[in-house]
Amino acid sequence: MKKSYIITYNLKKLKPSKRVLFVYLLKGRNKEKGIVKELKGEFLANGCFIINESNFSEIKLIFKKWEVRFKQKEVYLTH
Repeated sequence: MKKSYIITYNLKKLKPSKRVLFVYLLKGRNKEKGIVKELKGEFLANGCFIINESNFSEIKLIFKKWEVRFKQKEVYLTH
């Protein structure tokens, strides 16, 4: 079993221009890959993605740098 984290976040406290930049960072823009995809994560819904344990610390640093609050839920995948 593989340990992963489901990350949920809310951007309401960011200014609109910062929100856009943060979403571009996570999801990418045009043909650029976002950081979530680069780290082999996958979006599950708006404001929610899953990332494996080995890349969790990098995601955590990004959220801390941007001062975006998030919640994490530890999950185990079977593939």
